[in-house]
Amino acid sequence: MNTLLPSKPSIRRPERDPMPRPLRVALVAALLALPLTAHAGLAETWYLSRGRANMRIENYGAAIEAWRKALELNPNGREASRELCRALLRNGETDRAVAELDRHLGRFPDDWQLAFEQARLLQWSRYAYRSGDAVKYLRMGLARRDDPARRRELARLLGRDRRTLDEALDEYRALLAAAPEDAKLRDEWLKLLLWDRRHRAEAIRELERRLAANPGDERAARALARIVAEDPRRASEAAARHAALLERHPDDPELRLGHARALARAGRRDEARAGYARALALRPSTEARLEFAELLAADRATHDAARREYEAVLRAEPRSRRARVGLARVLGAREETNAQAIAVYETVLAEAPNDAEAHRGLAHAYAWKGDADRALAHGELAGRYGPARPDVAALERSLRAGREPAVGGGARALAQPGGAELSRTAAFVSGEAEPTPFTSSAVEAGVATARGPGDARASGATLAIRGEWRPSPGTRLRMEGGLDGVRPEGAALSGALGVERSSEDGVLSVNVRRAARLDSFRAYAGERVGEELAGAASDTVAELRLARGRDTRLELAARAGAVSARGLDPVLVAGAGGRLDRALRRAGGWTVAAGAAAELVHHARDLSATGDPLDRSPHLFSPPIFASVSPRLAATRDAGARGWLTVDAGPALQLVGGAGGGVRLGGDARLGFTHRAGARLRLGGEARAERVADVHTRLEASLTAALLFP
Repeated sequence: MNTLLPSKPSIRRPERDPMPRPLRVALVAALLALPLTAHAGLAETWYLSRGRANMRIENYGAAIEAWRKALELNPNGREASRELCRALLRNGETDRAVAELDRHLGRFPDDWQLAFEQARLLQWSRYAYRSGDAVKYLRMGLARRDDPARRRELARLLGRDRRTLDEALDEYRALLAAAPEDAKLRDEWLKLLLWDRRHRAEAIRELERRLAANPGDERAARALARIVAEDPRRASEAAARHAALLERHPDDPELRLGHARALARAGRRDEARAGYARALALRPSTEARLEFAELLAADRATHDAARREYEAVLRAEPRSRRARVGLARVLGAREETNAQAIAVYETVLAEAPNDAEAHRGLAHAYAWKGDADRALAHGELAGRYGPARPDVAALERSLRAGREPAVGGGARALAQPGGAELSRTAAFVSGEAEPTPFTSSAVEAGVATARGPGDARASGATLAIRGEWRPSPGTRLRMEGGLDGVRPEGAALSGALGVERSSEDGVLSVNVRRAARLDSFRAYAGERVGEELAGAASDTVAELRLARGRDTRLELAARAGAVSARGLDPVLVAGAGGRLDRALRRAGGWTVAAGAAAELVHHARDLSATGDPLDRSPHLFSPPIFASVSPRLAATRDAGARGWLTVDAGPALQLVGGAGGGVRLGGDARLGFTHRAGARLRLGGEARAERVADVHTRLEASLTAALLFP
C-alpha cells in the first residue's frame, strides 16, 4: 500500500441533542433572570425593613415611602399593604388611608382588624354618603371575629334606615341573646320596634315584660298605653291604661288627649267629647281641635258644634286643608248648606287640584244638588287621584242609570192613505255613549223605503248623528245631522242646532232645523214631471220655545222659516202655538193632567196639488191659514231608571183657510214608552195617529231595543 497517498477522509455525524431547543431557550432565560429576581427580593426585604424602622421611630412619611416601594415590587405583599394603611392613618392622611383601606380589604378580606377600622372611619360625618360601605366592612370583620361592640355598631347603622330595619332588629336580637339584662341595649331595640307598626306585637310584649318586672316604670306604662290605643280592638284596654295613669297625673295634657282618643276609638263618644274638651282646656292645639271636630262631625246631633270647631281652626290657620274638608263634609250633610259645602270644596281644589277627598265630597254634593254631570266628573277624578271608594262607586252607578253606553236597533213605519198617499218603512242599527260626563252622542244607520201612488217607490241608506254638550248646569247645546238616501241630492241632508237653558223658573230653547216634509210621496221623495224632478221639499225654520210651571204648565212656541223644493223658490212659513196643562192627580209615579192646545200656521203660498198632470208643485198641505184648537188629556208614569210611559190625546177643531177651506174636526193621539228589562236590555216605542182636516190621516210607529253596558 502506498502510504504517501492521502487517506480517505472519515465522515463524523453530529450527536443528537437530548434537550429540545424551546426548553433550552427557556432555561437560559431563567438563568439570566435569576440574578434580577434575587435582586428584587432583596430590594423588597430592604424596603420592608426600612418601613418597620421608620414606624418604630414614628417617621411616618418615610415609612409611607418605603411601604409604597415595597408594594411596587410586590403588589400582593400583605405586610406592606397593611402597614401602608396604618402609616397613612398615623400621619393624618385620612382620605388617602380610606382609599388604601378599600384596596387592601379588596385583596385581603380576612383582615378583620382593618375592616373594623375602615368601618369606624366611614361612620364619620364626612363619609355619611358611604354608610352602606361601613355596614359592609362591619359585616366583613364580624365574619372573621364576633365582637359585640362592633355588632352593636352594625345594628345602630342598620337601624338608621327603615329599609334595613328588619336586619337591624335581627342584630339586636343576637346581642340580646348574649346580654339579656343590658337595659340600654333593650332601650335601643324597643325604639326600633316602635318605629314600624309591623313590630307592634313584639314591642307590646317587651313593654309588658318591663311592667311585670317593674310596675312603677312610668315610661313603659305611657308607651304601652299609647301604642295599645292604636289597635281599635284594644281601645277599651287603652282607655283603662290611660285612666290609671291619669289617677296619678290628672292634669297631664298628653295623657288627657290620649285618654280621649282611646275613648273615641272604643265608641264611647260622650266620654270622648268630655275628654277632648278637658284636654283642650289644658293645652290647646290644632291637632287636638281637629280630632275633636271630627268626633263631633260623626254624630248628626253635634254637627253645629263640629262646624264651630272647624271654623275656629280656620280662623287660626286659614289654609288648613283638613279643616276645610271637614267643614265641607259637615255643611254637605244638610241640604240648606250644601251650596256652602261646594264652595269650601272648590277652595280646597283651587290650591290642590288633585285632592281626591275634595273631589269625592263634590261628587256627593253635586249629586244632592241634582247636577249629575258634575257629580260624575268629580267622581271620576276622585278615583283617578285616590283609592277606589265604595260610596263613590255606588253613586256613579246610580247616576249612570239611563246613561249607559248602548248598542241596538229598531224599525219605523209610517202610513198615510188617501189622496196624499205615502208609506215609509225603515230598519236601523244604533249606538250611543257619553264620551265625558258633559257630553253625549248617538249614531243611527239603516235603510228606508218609501212608496206612493201606483208604482211610485224610492229607497236608500239613512244615517243620523246626534250630539249634546252640557257646558254648565241647565245649559244644553244640541247638534244633529242626517242623510236620507230616499231623497234626491241636496234634499237628502237634514240637521238641527239648538241651545236650551233650564232653571227653576222654566225652560227656554232656541233651535234652527232643516227637516223633510212628509205631506205626500212627492213632497218627501220627489217625482218626475216631464223631464224634471219636482217635490223633495224641506222646512228650514228657526224656533223659539218657552215652558214654565209644574202643576200648572204653560208652553209657548213660535217659528218662522221657509219651505224649499226642487224647481221652487223658498216660500215663507210661520207658526205659533201654545199649550196649558193642569196636573189633576199625582200618585204612584203617575201624573194625570188636563188642558188645551192651540196652533196657528201660515204659508205664504199654497203648494198643494192642483190635479194638473204637469203641475210641478211639491204637493204640500199649505193653506194660507191653518188653525187648530184641542182639549188635551195626558197621563204620564215616571219609573225612574226603569223607564217611563206617556199617553196624550185630544180631538181638535181645525180651521183651514183658502180655497175649499172651512172648519173641520180632527185630532191626534200619542203613545211613548221606554222600559228597562233587567240590567242589560232597554225597550222603547212610539206611536202616533193624526187626522188633519179632510186632507190626510197619518199613522206612525217605531220600536227599538238596545243592549246596555252598565
